[in-house]
Amino acid sequence: MIVRSLAALAVVLMLSAGPAAAQTLEDPDAAVVEDLIVRARLPGPAWWKVTDGDSTVYILGAPDGQLPPGMTWDHAVLENRLKGAHTLIDGVSLAAGLGDVPALVKLRKQLRTETPMEANLPADLRARFVSARERAGRPASRYAEWIPLVAGARLASDTGRGWTSVEPQIRKSAKKAKAKVRSTRYEAVPAVQRVLANLTPAVQHQCLGAILDDLEAGDAPARRAAEGWARGDVAAAISAPRKFDRCLLLLSGGVELRKRALNDQTAAIANALNTPGHAVAVVPLRRLLAEDGVIAALKARGLKVTGPGEG
Repeated sequence: MIVRSLAALAVVLMLSAGPAAAQTLEDPDAAVVEDLIVRARLPGPAWWKVTDGDSTVYILGAPDGQLPPGMTWDHAVLENRLKGAHTLIDGVSLAAGLGDVPALVKLRKQLRTETPMEANLPADLRARFVSARERAGRPASRYAEWIPLVAGARLASDTGRGWTSVEPQIRKSAKKAKAKVRSTRYEAVPAVQRVLANLTPAVQHQCLGAILDDLEAGDAPARRAAEGWARGDVAAAISAPRKFDRCLLLLSGGVELRKRALNDQTAAIANALNTPGHAVAVVPLRRLLAEDGVIAALKARGLKVTGPGEG
């Protein structure tokens, strides 16, 4: 239970960016490069290609969210590009080991509340939360012991049960193709400690409200975005509601974490070009396409980047 609870919070942290105070938010992933909003010519999701001499890295723009139950996508281009690839450059994640268990126990206590969570919410936010959990068929007791941020994340997970990430499918294909998987992992405990040290009730309420905004929008917008991603329609793929993502800008330490992840993924792609042949990389679409995103950073290094509309 400790690991699962903190793992959920770690996922939240990896999307975060910004200071811990209620304010107008700057969203570094909101502005994307318009010239990159294209439709893929090949079947399936959109790809980009980075070249340097006799080396190539193919970049798959991953969906920013999960795929709905029962949805499939065309793996043909992925599997073809993994053939003979020396590396799959995977994403960035937070990790904790056995030595972190004592710290995790202490952090878990900070995720708990002594009084029922709903009782401490402002009246309007409480009414919205109750309505959302009743639509999900969940009792108040499931969330009563958690702070609002964690309760909201759990409710979002409960509501989206059955939605799946594409990353495990991609790693499975890489293993089959015998490509070495390179992942970047950061220590979870320091990141979570920093967030919790600056997590105010105002920030939590703002984040919970954002979660409820996205839940109240229903599944249809996220489903349309997932379907757009699967057919290589980049504009549709980045159209899903993301108020919760923007709220995560409130969490402390996020700006540094986002920049670190972006720089590390960019460096991993550039370094792969030092090896003759080809590699495959997976980067979330908004991190890839942002005005200060991975593609912009690769071009700033003088590398040639070809988009999905260019073949």
